[in-house]
Formats: sequence, structure tokens, C-alpha cells
Amino acid sequence: MDIKLVVFDLDGTLVGAPMDFAEVKEKLKERLEREGISKELIGDLTPMYETLLKISQATGIDFDHLHSFLVELEVERARDSYLFEGSRDLLELLRENEIKIALMTRSSRKATEYVLKKHKIEDFFDLVVTRDDVPPEDVKPNPGHLKKILDHFNVPPTKVFVVGDHGYDLLPARELGCMSVLITSNESGRMSFKIEEEANFEVANVKDAIELFRRLLKAYVVVPAYNEEKTIGNVLEELLQHFKEEEVVVVNDGSKDGTKEIAQEKGVVVLNHLVNRGLGGALGTGIRYALLKGAELVITFDADGQHLIEDALKVIKPVAEGRADFAVGSRLKGDISEMPFVKRFGNFVLDFITAVFARKYVTDSQSGLRCLNKECASKIKITCDRYAVSSEIIIEASKHGCRIVEVPIKAVYTEYAKKKGTNILEGVKIAFNLLLDRMR
Repeated sequence: MDIKLVVFDLDGTLVGAPMDFAEVKEKLKERLEREGISKELIGDLTPMYETLLKISQATGIDFDHLHSFLVELEVERARDSYLFEGSRDLLELLRENEIKIALMTRSSRKATEYVLKKHKIEDFFDLVVTRDDVPPEDVKPNPGHLKKILDHFNVPPTKVFVVGDHGYDLLPARELGCMSVLITSNESGRMSFKIEEEANFEVANVKDAIELFRRLLKAYVVVPAYNEEKTIGNVLEELLQHFKEEEVVVVNDGSKDGTKEIAQEKGVVVLNHLVNRGLGGALGTGIRYALLKGAELVITFDADGQHLIEDALKVIKPVAEGRADFAVGSRLKGDISEMPFVKRFGNFVLDFITAVFARKYVTDSQSGLRCLNKECASKIKITCDRYAVSSEIIIEASKHGCRIVEVPIKAVYTEYAKKKGTNILEGVKIAFNLLLDRMR
């Protein structure tokens, strides 16, 4: 994937400390009460920084005076802080891949600088933005905190990953259109309250995040294309929001129209078949190319505009996270309002036929949106040149013990797309081809 910038949270993401934020909150309450501030006004101090602002406004007490109590506690906590296992390795991996690194933290600058120097990681960061560096109304989860970082680097949001351990890290990422990674099991350093928010990717700890990024940085998209000049341009523009030009592989399967020229104009890799070999032949060529280039993930994506890029990211998720070897985007498990009945019925029949040979039922065996990890893709032997390949890939993956999951996606059917894909005659051919192949 085309990752230009990774923005990290600090506490609970890269570092932890024996003193958790619930303890910090209790100590701050005691300090405020000694200042004569009522328990009613203090409340539960959630969140602490914003509550101090409200107390200052309500009492007239100088905010900097109140804020200094919190800063002192943060520095006290920072003295015993420690790096999570894998934090330095993750930063080194990103640096090796020439990815910019920034820090977006709700901690004070004094505490942040103490932590970075203590653990000798300050040189990894191209930019550090603490809560002291933005107006109060911009501090995360408000988007202004992250926007300051994006503006500094002038990077498109789709090429930015935000890594954090809390919903406060995910909210600005979602609002500005950035990708997000949630670290779920680093309890030490996590804020004392929760916000439910879904990330693009989830991992248990920083060590798992290293593997996630290693896979994502070697993700290739294979786009089989036969006479798709009407749609290929828009499809590639969508993919290039998230993938590098050299990671998008169009297999021009003997097209007679302008498919080849349009793909070349977009700067992606274009592999050409002199004659039309069919979907199976195109996928075989593209997958082999990706593996030869060192792909860790191989995504297949139709050229007719039938898939959404946001659905592709969902299909990548379980494989990139290491929870599956092969993910299939299932239109039958998602929104099928645009899917013609004849397509639904045909898919059901082909799903049943595929299940007989694969000994595993997949609700949308004919889906062109898939993600395979390197190990699974390497085991699959494609022999069917045409539409039977969709069933064959599932059969091969099942035979070799690949962990297969389905991900709900939306079925997008324009009038153009309705003319594409399988029909009843193709279904008969697929069943016949699969039978012949199993008899060999």
C-alpha cells in the first residue's frame, strides 16, 4: 500500500507506565480539592484536560495554574514509563521504508519530551504535536489536532495511517479520511474511559502491528481486464488512492479497445496477453507476477466498476491482521439491493457446485474481490482459463488448508456491469470444467 505518513499516539500505543490514568485522575482530584474546588464542579474529571478548562472558566482560577497540576502528574508518571515490546522495531521498519512518522498526543509537551528522550526515540519523529501545540478546541478527538499534521506534510489522507489504542485516536482519522490501526491489548497507558469506534485494522499489540505493516507494505492488486475502456480509468484512480502505481497490476487480456492505453496512462503495471485467455488466464498471470515481486498480500479486483475501494479495504483486513489466509468479498452477505435476481440465483447454484468440490460452502464463490496471503496464493494452482477459476481458487485454497473467511460487501451493478460475469450457460460450463478438472 502507498503509505506516506504514520501518525502515532504515545501513551498506551508506544509506551506504558505503572501509574495508570485512573490513578492520575484520582491524584488530580485530590489536588484540586485542596485548592478549594468543590467535588461537584470537579465531577469525574473525564476527560481531564477539558474538565480543567471548564473549572477555570467557572471559578476564574488561572488555567495555567490548574494545568500545572496535571503536567506535574504526567511527568511523574513518565519517569517510570517503558517502551512496549516492538515499539522501536516498528519505528525502524517505517523509517527503513522511508515513511514519515509523526506523534499526536494529548499529553503535555513537557511529559512527551521527557518520554521520548528517556527511551531515545525522539529522532524517529519528523513532527511531534502535543495538546500544548494546538488550541483547546483542536485537541483530539477533534480533527484539528490531526489536520495540523496533515497540513505540515501535505499528504493525502488516504495515504496516512493513524495508530492508537483508543477511540480518541480513531475519531479524527475517520473524520479526515485517514486509515487507522487500533492496538487492543495495551491496557497500560490507556485512557481511563472508552469510546466505541471501529478501526480499519486491529492488532493485539505493537509486535502484531509490525507484521500488519509488513504485509500492507507488500500488498499488490491484480486487475484482470478485457475490453474495459469504459470503466478501467475510474477503477484505477480509486485504487491509486491507496496503492502505489507499481503495486497495481492490470492484466490486459487481449483487449481490442483502449483498455491497454488507458491503464498505461495511469502509470500502473500493465501485463499483456496477445490473445484473450479468459479470467482464469488473466488472474494466473497477475498472481504469479505479484508473487515474483515479493507480495505478502494479493488482492484481486474487477475492472468493470463492480467493486468499491472501501469494500476492498474490508476484505484485506482479516488477511492483513493474520486472522485468515484467504478472504472473499461476499455480495450475498452484504447489500444485494442492486444485484439482479438471475445473478443471485446463478450464484447460488454455482456456490453449491463449488461447495461439493471444495467441501466448504462460500456464499459468493464467484466474487471477484478477494485477498490472499503469500502462503495461500503460492499453493493455488490455476488450470481453468475462464470463469471456472473463481470456483477453482476456492477449491484449491480449501484443499491446501487455507483459512477462508467471508466479508460482506455491497453489490454494485450498473447497466454496464450487468452484462458482465457469469450467466446460465457459463454456469453449465463451469460445472463441466470443474468436473473434468477433478477427474484428471
